[in-house]
Amino acid sequence: MSCLTVRDLSPRTLHSLKMRAKTNHRSLNGEILFIFDWVVESGMNTPPPVAGLTDPAVARQKSAMETLIGTWGDKRDTEEIAKDIYAARTFGREVNL
Repeated sequence: MSCLTVRDLSPRTLHSLKMRAKTNHRSLNGEILFIFDWVVESGMNTPPPVAGLTDPAVARQKSAMETLIGTWGDKRDTEEIAKDIYAARTFGREVNL
């Protein structure tokens, strides 16, 4: 099996490759090999999208979240909401260290 050394890779590129690898559940080496194979086999100039970004379930979730934006129905101001949160808190249990 052949070996390839890449020099002077920018920190940004390395970080992006690591994030792609993690998202795609691959090692860094596996992600780089996948990108190389995909480019060579498909003749494309850009690597394939990260897994999940084109998933229909992700698109539905994004759409549902976008419909919720700006629909908060509470007419109270921030201070009133914070007071209610503080009032609802419990002291919890006592801890002796």
